[in-house]
Amino acid sequence: MTHLRRGSGGQGAFECACESQVANAVIAGRWPDRADETLVCHAATCDTCREVAAVAVLLREDVDHARFEVRVPAAGQIWWRAAVRARLESTHSATRPMTWMHGITGAIVLGALIAAVTAAWPSVPGLARQAWMVASSLFPSPEVTGAIASGLRMSVMAGFLAAAVLIVAPLALYFALSDD
Repeated sequence: MTHLRRGSGGQGAFECACESQVANAVIAGRWPDRADETLVCHAATCDTCREVAAVAVLLREDVDHARFEVRVPAAGQIWWRAAVRARLESTHSATRPMTWMHGITGAIVLGALIAAVTAAWPSVPGLARQAWMVASSLFPSPEVTGAIASGLRMSVMAGFLAAAVLIVAPLALYFALSDD
């Protein structure tokens, strides 16, 4: 009784017609005690069926062990986790427009600050001239007057720069440390 035929797997690979019957018997849990005697005798003599039975038995044992080791959480716990996750996702989606509004507000404030500095910048030379006139009336020496006027001009520019940093730095920190 030869059931072997050359398989498509390469050199020396054979398929047996009883191979699926052996695998089905192992999967059903009948191997070898409650399996058909002729099938068990065939598997003892056929290399292909013997290997199929050995591998299938190992896989079946692994599935049985895994079935006992799996811990499925209770339905109430799964429901509770799903409810918490849904609540967090809805909260996140509800706060998304506010985050966008904060970003738009920050951009508007930054634009307004740049517009104010741009509008005030032409008056800086006028302030420097006024500082020069005040310093020259107070101090007769032109070197002292020049030093005071340049110091005042630098302090006005430093003031504008400090104001810009005091407004932009908190906005930059907010966007850098926000959740999104």
